[in-house]
Amino acid sequence: MTRWATLGILLACACPQTAPTPQAQAPPQSCLDRQLAAKGLNPFGDPEGTMYAGGTPLFDEKTGRMTPRDPYVLARHPDIARACAADAGP
Repeated sequence: MTRWATLGILLACACPQTAPTPQAQAPPQSCLDRQLAAKGLNPFGDPEGTMYAGGTPLFDEKTGRMTPRDPYVLARHPDIARACAADAGP
């Protein structure tokens, strides 16, 4: 065996073989999130860049209560509510 062949074998054995990493998959989006993105709206149904006093429109400072996001957005955007109801099926 020649020196080059020996060197090639040694290098091949010294390098650990790594399995290809699977592509990172984005978490599935809900119908609501897809509709908001298609309309260019933020997660609360307002124009992108909208600022909120408490960081979120879901917190009512008067009562100290949080409103769930989905009902909040769907009540303000009946078109999205209809589209997502149609996606859900019977």
